[in-house]
Amino acid sequence: MEDTKRLVTFVIISGIILFGFNYFFGPKPQAKNPGSAAATAAASPVASGTAPVTAQAAGAPQEKMIPASIKPIKEKTWTVETPLFTAAFSNQGGTLSSFKLKKYTDGTGTNQFEVEVIPGRATGTYLQLSSPEAPLSGEWTFGGIKKDGTNQTISFSRQLKPGVVVTRVYTISDDSYLIKSSFTFSNKTAVPFAIKDMVLSWGPSIHYLPDDLSKVKGVVPGYNKVVYPEGKGVKLLQIKKEKETKIQVLPSTSEWVVLKDLYFVTSFIPEKYSDVKVYSAKSEAGGYGYIRAALRDLIINPGSQEVISIDSYIGPAEYKRLKKLGMERAVDLGGIRFLGIWMLYGLDFCFKLTKNWGLAILLITLIVRGILWIPSQSSFKKMKEQQSKMALMKPRMDTLKKIYKNDPQKMNEETMKIYKEYGINPFSGCLPILLQLPIFLALYATLINTVELKGAYFIGWLKDLSHPDPYFILPVFMGVSMIVQQKMSTPPSMDPEQEKTQKIMLWGMPIILTVMSLQWPAGLLLYWGASNVLGIVQQLLVNRSKSK
Repeated sequence: MEDTKRLVTFVIISGIILFGFNYFFGPKPQAKNPGSAAATAAASPVASGTAPVTAQAAGAPQEKMIPASIKPIKEKTWTVETPLFTAAFSNQGGTLSSFKLKKYTDGTGTNQFEVEVIPGRATGTYLQLSSPEAPLSGEWTFGGIKKDGTNQTISFSRQLKPGVVVTRVYTISDDSYLIKSSFTFSNKTAVPFAIKDMVLSWGPSIHYLPDDLSKVKGVVPGYNKVVYPEGKGVKLLQIKKEKETKIQVLPSTSEWVVLKDLYFVTSFIPEKYSDVKVYSAKSEAGGYGYIRAALRDLIINPGSQEVISIDSYIGPAEYKRLKKLGMERAVDLGGIRFLGIWMLYGLDFCFKLTKNWGLAILLITLIVRGILWIPSQSSFKKMKEQQSKMALMKPRMDTLKKIYKNDPQKMNEETMKIYKEYGINPFSGCLPILLQLPIFLALYATLINTVELKGAYFIGWLKDLSHPDPYFILPVFMGVSMIVQQKMSTPPSMDPEQEKTQKIMLWGMPIILTVMSLQWPAGLLLYWGASNVLGIVQQLLVNRSKSK
């Protein structure tokens, strides 16, 4: 029984490592400081490296707003199109009103459509500049669209008072999701002009609104997360459904801040860190999330101007594109990150060879299994050897059970002596498997978080590898292949009690995993099923070599 108990313990620990991966090894959400907002702000000003706090802290603008206009504004929009996306800009605040990605789709089957990053097609709140001290909201004057080679610019302007104008210019490139944005404040009066408490904001949310999630087929993990760098790592804030509006202040030294779901991100990237006083994450009742950048206060002297430039990457969380901007840490590749990066580049290499993401997954599975062949072979051989030795031990074990049936401690001592005599180490076959777990976990995280798999066609019914298998073929195949693999590697039982435990392990875990995997992405199950098949082939080779 001792070897079976150890096997059960090992499997349970492995399951915890596998399915508790994000909890134990992933980035942890920041804890909220207790106490009222006012007390927190008064007690601790925001400094570099401090945890976010819920506060109206120094530098964080107040939430009062002035009305933009008494008369209702008639919205007008202008479209800028690139090979990557189609963006619509509104005269309401000179903001974004639509941002559709051409290379990624939502929906299933014949009902597929381009991903809309701006959920609900809200107006005037995405890349909105506001201040309680100046009329920045409301209608802005369209300044035109200009094209220069692969770049396009679109501009808007707003008069803050006679002689004082702010001009907003977006610069868009054909081959990038980065939108460069500048605000130029010009003062043509004879006196200085001051403006303070300006906030640049994006929201609510990205890709989906909270109420839309129930309509989405499949799992939508990683929704409404705010990510920002800290040291060599990142910090994470999960925006949750709150009963009232809350603002969490982030460290003011961050080079960037991101609002993301699993596959898509939006961000603020200041060209000068001094242009941003503080970042904050805002959550409204119902789970609506915002990211905000409180901009530096300005005093514009007569006849001069001041410029603030805040860029935004808006689009898919493609690792290579984000790396060019120093934002690759916004992509979650698991707790064993360096392995996740290797797996990502390996998967990309395989795709370049096959031109099909499904074939790329099968190829990288073959490569990983090849790398792990030697430790796996060692594990399988040791298990077979120990099965043979345990068969020889069985008569002596039966005798021990009769002699020490009322003395479990003595029974264990004598059992370990027999194990030592026959050269059996109950954990020798487990060590190579444990060595394989980091690679499996890295590939697991990569397949879950790779945006390129969204909308990726493989074959037949698998039209999107980021979605669950619509006919549950892959989950069932994974479960059946697990049972076959375990049945091949399970040693013969030594007593009825042990046989019962083996049956629980043989059928219980595959069934539980099969049920859990019904909503997992097809790409992950394709890897898992293929890996099981290769494991079965290897086990057959081991069994055949031992029988000769």
